[in-house]
Amino acid sequence: MSHLKTALPRAWRRFTAMQSAMPIRLIQLSDTHLFADPGGQLLGITTRRSFEAVLDQVMALAPDALILTGDLVHDESAVAYRYLNEALAKIGLPCACIPGNHDLPELMMAHLAYAPSGPVALRRLGGWNLILLDSRIQGEDGGHLHAEQFAQLDALLSAEDAPALIALHHHPVAVGSPWLDGIGVADGATLLALCERRPQIKAILFGHIHQAFAAQHGDCLLLGTPSTCLQFKPASAEFALDAARPGWRELSLYPDGHLETRVMFLDDYAEQPLRKAEGY
Repeated sequence: MSHLKTALPRAWRRFTAMQSAMPIRLIQLSDTHLFADPGGQLLGITTRRSFEAVLDQVMALAPDALILTGDLVHDESAVAYRYLNEALAKIGLPCACIPGNHDLPELMMAHLAYAPSGPVALRRLGGWNLILLDSRIQGEDGGHLHAEQFAQLDALLSAEDAPALIALHHHPVAVGSPWLDGIGVADGATLLALCERRPQIKAILFGHIHQAFAAQHGDCLLLGTPSTCLQFKPASAEFALDAARPGWRELSLYPDGHLETRVMFLDDYAEQPLRKAEGY
């Protein structure tokens, strides 16, 4: 297992050494919901197939790095984490993964080289910092950040004035769907208050909501990203699926600390989700 723990630091050290006036292109993938079975489906979508289709299209954009924001594996299997590890290793880019409510951090650490080393982790993207937070609560759909995480985060930011992105799985603000807003991160207001005190935080990236979302809190962008498999219907009071195709978010991070972002979807994808499903 030692080879898993050395591959990630080497990749990120090479990337950190890059100096360029060009923006860093970071791709956010989320909610892959992979299975050990290559044919495993989530509500009609073969999640390995949709993930591979997204990854193929993403790589055609020539990104510099990838961040995967949780719900990586749906069936709590070591096989699915090993598959993801191999898929990410093949693309040869710096990658970072954080757990979601469907993930098992113990399996991630054992089988995925790109897992964070703790509840707060730092990756350097040239002149930017990418801060990874584990918002997962064992056995629950919603999330939480502990006091120790906030203390670590605040200490890290007090020592680092480079522009920063924070990535976690759960959404820290309401997104307009009552059923989803009940299972966000419980202490999102505390995270937003931290952003007010630390202006180097330029954006918070999250998944979990299976849809595109963008809002602003002061100078900080709040950015939700669609799933690489199926999407939830926006502004729905109850669980409902949307017809949108598998998607991802692209971010361009500039040396002066500003960023540009867009959400993209597959141009074509044959599978359709089971629109009458009532949950999973």
